[in-house]
Amino acid sequence: MKLNLNGAPYEIHLTKTYSIYKKEVQMRLLENACFGALVLLGIEEGRRTCANGLPVISSSIRMLGRFEKMKSIQHPALCAYIELVRCTLVPNAVILISEHHNLSLSSLLSSNSLSSEEIFNVLWQIAEGISALHNAGFCAGILNSDSIVIPECEDKRSMTVRLTQYAMSYISKDGFDIQNGLPVGFSVAPEQLIKGLRCGGTTYKTDVWALGIVLLEMATGVLLRDIWSLKQYMTILKCSMTRAVNGSLLDPLLKALRSVSQSSRDVAELDKKLLGVMEKCLSLLPSKRPTPDEILSSISHEQASDSSYFESVESLSERISSNSSRDWILREMPVEDALFLWRLCGSSAEAILIRNNVITLRHRVLTNPSIVVEDLRMFGNDEARKFYVKPGVVMLPDKNMREKLSSIASTDIFLQSSLTATEAGDFQNDNLSVIVKEKDMVYQASRMRLISHLLASRFYKQQELLDAVAPDIPPMRRADVWCALLDVRSSDEWNFYLSNTLAVHISDRQLDVDIPRCHQYEELMTSPAAHYGLRRLLKAWLISHPQYVYWQGCDSLAAPFLLLHFNRLPTALACLTAFIKKYLNNFFLKDNSAVIQACSPGHFMKTNILLTEQLAVFNHLLAYVDAKLYTRLASMEFYPELFAIPWFLTCFAHVLPIHKLFHIWDHLLQRDSSFPLFIGELYVSLPFFSLLVFLILYLEGPPTCAISLSFGSSLTDSTEKRQKKIKKILSLGLAILRQLRPTLIDASFNDAILLFSDLPDKPQAAPRGLPCSLRHVPYKELKKWHCPRLSREEFKWRVTDQLIVAIDIRPQIEFGRGCVLRSINYPNVSDKSLLNIAEPMKVAQRNQHPICILGGKDVDITRKFSGDLVNLGIDGICVLDGGFESIRHDTSLIHVPH
Repeated sequence: MKLNLNGAPYEIHLTKTYSIYKKEVQMRLLENACFGALVLLGIEEGRRTCANGLPVISSSIRMLGRFEKMKSIQHPALCAYIELVRCTLVPNAVILISEHHNLSLSSLLSSNSLSSEEIFNVLWQIAEGISALHNAGFCAGILNSDSIVIPECEDKRSMTVRLTQYAMSYISKDGFDIQNGLPVGFSVAPEQLIKGLRCGGTTYKTDVWALGIVLLEMATGVLLRDIWSLKQYMTILKCSMTRAVNGSLLDPLLKALRSVSQSSRDVAELDKKLLGVMEKCLSLLPSKRPTPDEILSSISHEQASDSSYFESVESLSERISSNSSRDWILREMPVEDALFLWRLCGSSAEAILIRNNVITLRHRVLTNPSIVVEDLRMFGNDEARKFYVKPGVVMLPDKNMREKLSSIASTDIFLQSSLTATEAGDFQNDNLSVIVKEKDMVYQASRMRLISHLLASRFYKQQELLDAVAPDIPPMRRADVWCALLDVRSSDEWNFYLSNTLAVHISDRQLDVDIPRCHQYEELMTSPAAHYGLRRLLKAWLISHPQYVYWQGCDSLAAPFLLLHFNRLPTALACLTAFIKKYLNNFFLKDNSAVIQACSPGHFMKTNILLTEQLAVFNHLLAYVDAKLYTRLASMEFYPELFAIPWFLTCFAHVLPIHKLFHIWDHLLQRDSSFPLFIGELYVSLPFFSLLVFLILYLEGPPTCAISLSFGSSLTDSTEKRQKKIKKILSLGLAILRQLRPTLIDASFNDAILLFSDLPDKPQAAPRGLPCSLRHVPYKELKKWHCPRLSREEFKWRVTDQLIVAIDIRPQIEFGRGCVLRSINYPNVSDKSLLNIAEPMKVAQRNQHPICILGGKDVDITRKFSGDLVNLGIDGICVLDGGFESIRHDTSLIHVPH
């Protein structure tokens, strides 16, 4: 047996680690549950910035990072934790949203008593839930009859129970990150009283003591809170410590309870084995208390035979028959998806809690401090700045969501599951942007259902899955869809387990500097848990790929995968590895100059020529969008090489916010590796910039306009397909460049570099059509031009729709023999006054129509005149590819003027 670095058996280490990170295939269905909200008030920090200048990590952010790990714990005896939301109106407050049920164990005990068989059934489930938490390294923390909810109680002998509010000690760091610490209840253990409630903390043994108190209440049928106040109970507990019998406090507690309550049941009537478990759980010494596994082993399976986590045929039949109710769509939905749809209905947990006075707010004027010094440290009026919340879990209303889903025909959601993407396409949503689609509850419900079916059979329905995710990817399915697009298998995850990510690495120092600054605007990324996970992810990638070194920006590249697979670092590593191999292969070598300069040594000249053509086309785009800006940047010699490298090295992860990056990569991952490698394994990432533009435009709305572009060198058949993609992408870069003009036009060289490191976030229109073909021009000839070329196809439909101004610079005699309909003849190109074409060009610029120059056989005249117009600051200048000769025989365009 091999040993790992920590000396533990290697196979055991891998098994335990995998059990923590693996994703459960069976997701928790909502069924008859609802959403519960628990408010935690974080402590106020004494300062706002650290010694390194970064903001102090607030307690709410720390709890947010810890909560993400709790989401990975799934067990039938535990209520599912869904989300932790930071409050916007209450500083450092968080709202924990989880699965919840109306009926609790305390409510059941208030009206009914339980038999030994029923108590064994409940004990078995609670012990299994606590055991699952302990095996994952967490304490239950808060365990009492109120924190045990009952989803179904048709038959008490087979009722199911689940724990809620568990692991609050881990989320709040034993109460140190929340105001007034964890709530003190009747389940407090003796050692916690001795050490002090604030310092004692929770342990595995305190959970067992709390289980013993719950057993005591079930056995006697009396809730301790109904007969004693908390202060009285603390006094009784302290007195009972000196009266322990056989090291257990069960006997003195029973005597104190009988002396107060006449309705308590005689525990002698119960099973002796149950009394034995209760006595051990209430042992004074923690070492004498059993573990949850020992409790389970002491209970025979016969005594808990009704407690089964496998659905029987009868239960399944009942569940199917119950689907005749109107809300059956919601009942069969995972709790995470249900909460996502609940938010799309316009519901806000914080607003609901404030409206119901669960969170009490005061007017801001009344909370002003007396003195503010240094780093916003406030003094005076402290009581007015405190917020008050009601303890316990509050039910969140879901009436709006249920009514909306009930009003939808089931075929609208479920019919698509059996159809292909083309057959099931909703043509009404084709022209909607992705942003709008993500806020449509009905659309998201049907899309999530369809993608889930295809993901479950992705190895057999790979093409159907690709067709289905082509329009958009539902946010709730993005993590699994990316795994499918990158073809990540479970075997790819073992690289993480084989890497010692805790050992010292040569890149540790650089990671210490970069990770705290990585996507600071993202709440989760600023948490210590995210910093720890990102460090392990990057070190695992470096260890598993010794040929690579850490380059600045690798942290931003790994951040999206960390956010999607926060609790599955092996999967995040597999996705990161596949992404880099597919799109950025060999870019992170210690010496990557050869990769940056050419795709391969044998094709250096060919790809180098293509690179320069791309740069020339980019300059043409810039001249078309804004001639003054083009002239300004050219005068500073500010070329794409100066701002494109960091964009490409991180595929825009270093300069784009995460929410937009997800949309960009949704489409990037659907392209094969040849596309980005063809235009990207050189050091200019202009095509990626244009890809970004294309996706931003696509996300914002339907197509409206276009302009034609082309490269000059001759290409092979496979390269022609790639060239068409490049044409499509580059043609879409026009709109976004116009937005940069106000700041770039007066910027210095250094300011321009900074401005180009950020991208605008404004809606634009995508192109209506793209050219079929353009003639190839040698690079040296292409470099001489200062504006883009327009294809014959686009010129024709623009003339037909009157969406262009055509200026014919041929001599007047040739113009009289035949000209384009509604074109303007301007043969005197040396006249800079532009008398008879100035007003039409102003109208074209105002309407954002191209101004196309139609030249004759003398190409030099056309090139010089178009360049002069650009230098005069006239936008929208382009030339017809091939000049007038290319359309001379098109009778639909040409007419003879009178």
